[in-house]
Amino acid sequence: MLLASGALALVGASTARAATDERTILLGLWRREMNANLAYTQVEHVDRVFVPLRRHEFEHGQALATELAAVGLGTPARPKLEDLDATSERLARARGREEVVAAASDLEDELIGLYQHALAGLPDPKIAMTVATILASHAQHRVALGADALAGAR
Repeated sequence: MLLASGALALVGASTARAATDERTILLGLWRREMNANLAYTQVEHVDRVFVPLRRHEFEHGQALATELAAVGLGTPARPKLEDLDATSERLARARGREEVVAAASDLEDELIGLYQHALAGLPDPKIAMTVATILASHAQHRVALGADALAGAR
């Protein structure tokens, strides 16, 4: 009986740790999406191709905010330019079409890697599906940016 209750306590601790990790992962993803949205806002005037990317980042943030609510967290305040991560800041400061495409491509590559890594830490299948869908969207962004760069080089 003591062994069984010890095993249950271990499972309970493991579940609590997974929930905490899930919250941390979701919060981190939300912040990165809001950073990306803000960065794309700074460069969308360079070319209309960046307008839907900015909008998608905002929509990703909204989807993640829904998941944050599902795990008992509220949505934090949106970031300001001075709060950007290094890759988003590079995009926000980029000038000229080639520099913006290169910075956006690097941002999308980083987001793809971040989402791939995040999926392993998400035990809830519904939340994992949301994250996988956003991952696929970032992969589409990356393909579009690559095709756009090729078209711009011609």
